[in-house]
Amino acid sequence: MIQTIPWFFLSILIGSSWVLAETSTTRPTTRSVEMTASSTTQPSTRSQDKNYPTPAELARKILAKQEQESRQISVAYFDLTGSVRERPADFSFFADDSQTLYELIGRMETAVEDADIQAVLVYLGSGTSLSMAQAQEVKQVLNELRRAGKKTFVYADSYDTVSYLIASAATDICLLEGGEVFIPGIGFETMFYKGTLDKLGIHADYIQIGEYKGAEEPFTRSRPSEELQGEMNKLVDAYFQQIVDTISLERGLPTEKVKRTIDAAILTAPSAKQAGWVDHLVDADGLRTLMKSELGDEVKLIHDYGIQDSETPDFSNPFAIFQALTRKSPETDLPKVAVIYAEGAIVDGQGGEGILGGMSVGSEDIRKAMRLALRNENVKAIVIRIDSPGGSALASEAMWQAVRRVAGQKPVVISIGSMAASGGYYLASAGDYVVADPSAIVGSIGVVGGKFVMSDLYEKIGITTMTFQRGQNAGLFSSTSRFDDRQKRMVRTWMKNTYDQFLDRVQQTRGNKIKDIDEVARGRIFLAKDAKDLGLVDELGGLSTAIKHAAKQANLRTGDYEVMVLPPPMSLADLLTGNRGPQALGGVKPAIKLQVKADSLLKALPGDIRKVLGQQLQLMEVLENRPVALMAPFVMTGR
Repeated sequence: MIQTIPWFFLSILIGSSWVLAETSTTRPTTRSVEMTASSTTQPSTRSQDKNYPTPAELARKILAKQEQESRQISVAYFDLTGSVRERPADFSFFADDSQTLYELIGRMETAVEDADIQAVLVYLGSGTSLSMAQAQEVKQVLNELRRAGKKTFVYADSYDTVSYLIASAATDICLLEGGEVFIPGIGFETMFYKGTLDKLGIHADYIQIGEYKGAEEPFTRSRPSEELQGEMNKLVDAYFQQIVDTISLERGLPTEKVKRTIDAAILTAPSAKQAGWVDHLVDADGLRTLMKSELGDEVKLIHDYGIQDSETPDFSNPFAIFQALTRKSPETDLPKVAVIYAEGAIVDGQGGEGILGGMSVGSEDIRKAMRLALRNENVKAIVIRIDSPGGSALASEAMWQAVRRVAGQKPVVISIGSMAASGGYYLASAGDYVVADPSAIVGSIGVVGGKFVMSDLYEKIGITTMTFQRGQNAGLFSSTSRFDDRQKRMVRTWMKNTYDQFLDRVQQTRGNKIKDIDEVARGRIFLAKDAKDLGLVDELGGLSTAIKHAAKQANLRTGDYEVMVLPPPMSLADLLTGNRGPQALGGVKPAIKLQVKADSLLKALPGDIRKVLGQQLQLMEVLENRPVALMAPFVMTGR
């Protein structure tokens, strides 16, 4: 729309210009005569004003500029080089410009229907922190933009597997002329610690239910069993085929040619353009010129497209600043879909950040969030976003019960991100409907349990122990003795009961969708597409897809509801008091927990190693008090 100066204001400007001109030429005042006369001997600054535009000329220039801007093509700009979180960040004293995945997807989806937006630019720069599952969600919106007739430009200095999956859906893939496309393929790396444990004198006394489970194998074997090898090979095949099929479909390239290119691993920029993998070789500063050429006119980049304005505190008033840091956005009376995040290993009680930076979700965290959602009359439906390899069997059951209690009164939809394995799928099965990202890992329905026996280590380092106990099973968790035959039978029975309960929970909610429960159980793992074919998943899609389905189940129309996160992000006041609010905590305010971490050295390790070790440490922690766990046997990393 062309913005114009109001006509009454314009007429005043033009009229004033005419009056001023007439006055200065036909009716000069004595003062003006004196100034004219003196100007011949002593020029004044005022005499140079004749070079400035008159108000009428200024008005015409403003109108011309507005008309020129109105002809520019509006391009929505999205920068994915920074951190993209799953859930909103709590308060931090340090600047945090990260956005959530849902916020990013929402902004991009707005551009799909916005008639004023004719094109989109996604900037990846030197790389992105998105996971493969998150990349699939961004790619899905780019497909929607392309179907809506929008030009979509994606730029990167170089592409890896994740960033190229995003770019593959664009109409125009842009690459730095000196950059490359690096897609080496897909590989999982499992670590086995038995050799190290043997040298240390530690014995892993483990048992598993489900021959394909494999979660105990890193501690009890030096190489994977045939069953675990088969599951991992199946998963790698599925991932690799998904990448090949995606690139082939989006770029119109034969699958065999795509495979050969991946086997070559690295494509230089000129080779990538010649092979049809990229469309333009250009540096970041040349993007505007490129888009002008492709779109046919000057472009106007909208850097803050879809970002809601936030109120800026009065920095001259310390009380206003403190109020801004401690207050939360007021809740409206609009109907709401609540999003609850279950990210990381599943633990008893409360979760948090682990020693290596990984997250955990506690049974109490989910219970409190579900209570909040149930008590809030404005919450009409709930989405649980899961990215978890599993963990405590008891915590998984507690979560399942909490979700089913609420599901009897409000629709509950599950959104699986990168993974819902073992205890993660236990939780997922509590929902009424399961949506999974195409790259999600699903399943691992099985049980692992046991303990570490340290007696040989104690002997090596000169530690002696003396045990005093009453009762046949008082030493069940002892770190100095292995399970005897009777204890092994007892632990196996315990685990078998947990496994049967796991199957029962899955069948209660998905029994009419899973044709053969034995085919999907026993520890097997699946990529989302295969999981859908087998009935473990209802639909492939991202968080946005799950939210829309939940809203539909609650009879909410688009635009008539809001999305809220439960529990809400903590403000400064919450951090200072350790409080998430009386509703969330049943009226109890916990004390602040101070945790000393020896993570400065550990965080210097490569990211993949940190992730693997972190998950194994979490498994050991889960098994510390109860020798039964629901944990996936591997960690997913990718480039």
